[in-house]
Amino acid sequence: MKRLTYIVLGTLFLLYFICYQGVLSHIVVYHEQHHLFLFSNLYFSQCVQSEGWLGYLTNFVIQFFYIHCLGSIILAFLLTAVYWFVNRVIKILLGQEDVFQLSLIPSAVLFFYTMSVDHSLSVLVGCFLLLFMLYVVLSLVRHYSSVFPLVNVSRISNRYARVALPVICLSTYAGYGFYHFIHSYNRSERMMLKTEQLVKSGEWEKVLDYTGRYLMTGRTNQLISYFRHLALYHTGKLSANLFDFPQTLGVKGLYFPWDGNSRGSEYGHILYEDLGYINEAQRWEFEAMVVWGETAPHLINLARYNIVIHRPLVAQRFINKLKRSLFYREEASRLEAWLREGKVPGLRNALEGRVDTPARFANVVNIGPELQYVLECDSTNRIAFEYLMSDLLLSNHVVRFVNNLKWMPLFSYTDMPRIYEEALYIYKLGVDEEEFSKIGIRISPGTESRFKRYYQLVQSKQMETLRKEFGNTYWFYLNYISPYGNRVIAN
Repeated sequence: MKRLTYIVLGTLFLLYFICYQGVLSHIVVYHEQHHLFLFSNLYFSQCVQSEGWLGYLTNFVIQFFYIHCLGSIILAFLLTAVYWFVNRVIKILLGQEDVFQLSLIPSAVLFFYTMSVDHSLSVLVGCFLLLFMLYVVLSLVRHYSSVFPLVNVSRISNRYARVALPVICLSTYAGYGFYHFIHSYNRSERMMLKTEQLVKSGEWEKVLDYTGRYLMTGRTNQLISYFRHLALYHTGKLSANLFDFPQTLGVKGLYFPWDGNSRGSEYGHILYEDLGYINEAQRWEFEAMVVWGETAPHLINLARYNIVIHRPLVAQRFINKLKRSLFYREEASRLEAWLREGKVPGLRNALEGRVDTPARFANVVNIGPELQYVLECDSTNRIAFEYLMSDLLLSNHVVRFVNNLKWMPLFSYTDMPRIYEEALYIYKLGVDEEEFSKIGIRISPGTESRFKRYYQLVQSKQMETLRKEFGNTYWFYLNYISPYGNRVIAN
């Protein structure tokens, strides 16, 4: 029985470690990115006051998740220790080994509990500390008195039964645990969090792969669409592959409007940072920090933004926070070097030197006016142009789309993107030849021929063939998918 206990102990640790290194790796990263432990008296008093001692100790443990392998080891150790302490407590209370391996159940329950990022690790840390103290107390009492065992349980005399019972119980637990894991594992959550990690690291081809696999299932998710459009732009494919998947969300797939959603507040800054609209990126990050606390990603980004918009004292405040952490001191030193230079590599302020009189207030609900504003202030801003054109197409504003084609010669397009020409052809059908000739752009014969084929399929109502041949066209989006109806908006 003692040997079996050690075998189970080692097996559990190995399984837990493998899970947190593999299919649950996003759990480790998520918690590290949403907690930041600081070595300061102020942090100590504030954390204990708001989260209690248990929250303070949990944050202390989570800081080591910065090293992913170490984080997996810590979680595996805590869960395995729960099994060990429960096993020892049962032995003290009953005076014999845990024949039915009931001590495995609390460890497994806590493991399943940690599978969701919405569940606090304070529960696991609290259970570990409680069982540790209970084990120490019971061990001391047993050492200095003869009160244990509390219950006289008859020992199983049959040698084979003493081996068979634990094996049968362990097999049952393992079978049910595997079944429960498969059915409770949140694949969508993992895919979204892994995609977020890839976005932050700039691995855009992998982002396309992850988001493509998600959308191929027929599901719709605003965050996935948001990440995919960013990846399409950074790989130079936004104007060519915008309609590879049905855009059922319309313009909401391009950005996050400010609606007070706590989860969405974490991601809105990414697009604005790429646009060089740093004031707005800073607002999103500050709102996210209010919701999620002073975590490393928020402090780093706020420091970067304030360096670029020349607010060194504000930037230094965020840097000073990072300097009190264990693993972000090097990042703080790098930020201080950028602070002295007054610029951040790879980050620009598209509105540098822009002074609006009277003051201009950003539209936090509709990004369209902001894209137009940034493009007019910075006519070399390609992402502002492509996002503006995508926004206008997705919102059925074909006339405004055509009016903004004037910016296109400023960018290095060898040919007009297919979906742009499809939208232009829709515009041509609604105006006379004289009006269309003012644009100075000709529609290619290939596009005209394709539209004739498209129209024939529409007339004959061959929807399957239509979807197969033209599902990735602007024509199909406008007529069958757009959440704003199937008519062009003229103004």
